[in-house]
Amino acid sequence: MASPPRVLLGHSLLLLLLPLLLLLLPLLASAGRVLEDGYTVSTAADFNPRQPSSGAQQPYALLPRTRAGDLLLLDSTGSTLYTLALPVSADGEPRRLAGGTGTFGRPRSVAVDGADNVYVADREHGAIRKVAPSGYTTTIAGGHSAGTGRRDGSAQNATFSSDFELVYVPKICALLVADRGNRLIRQINLKPEDCAHEAQKGLGTTAVSIIALVSALFGSVIGFLVRHFYPFHAGGLHQPLFQQGTEAIQENPEEGGTDQLLRHQKRSC
Repeated sequence: MASPPRVLLGHSLLLLLLPLLLLLLPLLASAGRVLEDGYTVSTAADFNPRQPSSGAQQPYALLPRTRAGDLLLLDSTGSTLYTLALPVSADGEPRRLAGGTGTFGRPRSVAVDGADNVYVADREHGAIRKVAPSGYTTTIAGGHSAGTGRRDGSAQNATFSSDFELVYVPKICALLVADRGNRLIRQINLKPEDCAHEAQKGLGTTAVSIIALVSALFGSVIGFLVRHFYPFHAGGLHQPLFQQGTEAIQENPEEGGTDQLLRHQKRSC
């Protein structure tokens, strides 16, 4: 059995080391972190209400809209979609695009396609809504059958779990659905016009490349013809008659130069 003085000494040492351990714990926790300099954080927009009684948007998610060149803001609490002009500023006022009470059921996931259509994962209604750039809203999947499920097939008859998320994949022109509740990845093929922005962009690049290639080949052919044929014919057409006669005299040195030159001048007359 330990003697009372030793017990008291052990307690005293523990009390002395405890503050030191508390100071060392944050240092030990951050030992594995690597901080990179050169970045700053600033508030681009503040949606807190200026008056306690007034309502305000509650940003849950942000996505860029390529064609419009602005931002899509999802207010999950208010079940509303807004747009924000870029660059985001404190003076920028969000513009309501679609949604509101009864339209969406507190969505938490949205996706934007190449034509700036917005797709909303309406989890409370088990549906996927499509919002056109004008704000016109339609249902493209689910919402027809009550309750949750995992049924594929016709979009309106499809069912989802109560927890799913959307992502737009331009390469395959489709929406992928991460159906968490069912542990599934679902796919919804979109219409060609929904992905027209990417298709036109790729087609334009290809067309420019083909035109550049044809122009280069045509220029090479023209250059070859000019280099190999034009100097020969040009010399034959524009050579002075006197020079031609002189060359003929040089080619036949056996004949008298004076007689040959006189004959050539008579022929020219």
